[in-house]
Amino acid sequence: MEQVALNTVIGVMMAIFPGFLFRKCYYRGEFTKQFSQSNELDKVLWNVFFSGLSIGITFLSIYFFRSVSQFELLSSLNYDTIQEIATPISKNEVPNKDLIYKTYKDLLIIITLIYSFSCFFGLVLHWLVRSLKLDIYSPLFRFKNYWHYYIHGGKILYSNPTNKTPAFTVADVLCEIAGETKLYKGIISQYTINKEDNNLENIFLTDARALKQEKDESGNTIKVTMREIPGAAFCIPYKSVANMNLVYVYQDDKKRYLLKLLVPVLNIIFFLSLTFVIASLWFDLSSIGIVGLWRKICYLFWAFVGLSNLRLLIYNKERIKYEWLGQMSFVITSILWVLYFMAIVKLWIAISSIGVALFIVSVVPPKINPENISSDISN
Repeated sequence: MEQVALNTVIGVMMAIFPGFLFRKCYYRGEFTKQFSQSNELDKVLWNVFFSGLSIGITFLSIYFFRSVSQFELLSSLNYDTIQEIATPISKNEVPNKDLIYKTYKDLLIIITLIYSFSCFFGLVLHWLVRSLKLDIYSPLFRFKNYWHYYIHGGKILYSNPTNKTPAFTVADVLCEIAGETKLYKGIISQYTINKEDNNLENIFLTDARALKQEKDESGNTIKVTMREIPGAAFCIPYKSVANMNLVYVYQDDKKRYLLKLLVPVLNIIFFLSLTFVIASLWFDLSSIGIVGLWRKICYLFWAFVGLSNLRLLIYNKERIKYEWLGQMSFVITSILWVLYFMAIVKLWIAISSIGVALFIVSVVPPKINPENISSDISN
């Protein structure tokens, strides 16, 4: 078995893996398969390009932060130390042990920041392209999954009303099955595409209906009816499809433009805040009373609980009545525990807040599905 050289591992970690993370976060959702739809040379070149971009932005961000805050971030790393580390690695040798011990914390921080920025900018660029519809207006940003545009509609295909967006798409699918022609109708809920050429593989319909022909003894059609197909989703292999007609059902899109942008903005703020909390574990937090591994782990846990519930408190599309009380109580509980670690509040107050939060969550009535009520009544 061939041994992998140390400089090769470091080269992959710094020159290829950040770009890999960037592209993985950019090609997501319905465009996931485009991640691997290019030759190996193109993949390597794009990975190297986005890795260099992420590394450059990371160093510029650190330089800007140090200039503005006057905080000695990554103080053990400078041109000389980086050169002392890189020189033996280039010769496939291990750097000096004392130098590694001196700089390993800052090296872990900067590698974490590079990987985090790679993921962050991949997610942000995907959001910008989809939110601003750059893929519709410019072929430069257009994804290879052309079925996305056919199924979800858009100005790339036809004259779309300016004040409306497609709510869902109804498909009339004509199939050839065992020598018989059958017609199915339903709402397209999902689809799968081929990894190599982006052709459709399967179509999933909800509220599916099938055309039923009633024939006489001589084989002539005397009546045509539509029958419902029971089930959550009806799958049609595309290889059996003779042709397909798509009908777009529109909804008004005049109101609440700001609300449409709120969710990704909240996700970005949540991601940045959580990244800051995780990165702060590598710093000396003794000045605010957080000393030792155990307190840092608890600080990270309660910070995550507080940030998660704060995001749900600000925006939760499916919030039920009084559910905000439980979210607010956990936000307050998280704050009290962080204040306890900072020696501002007493332990009994922090522990009591957990009991209050759990009590509030337990008394909030659960969400009731109207469909379940109707089915119970019918039964």
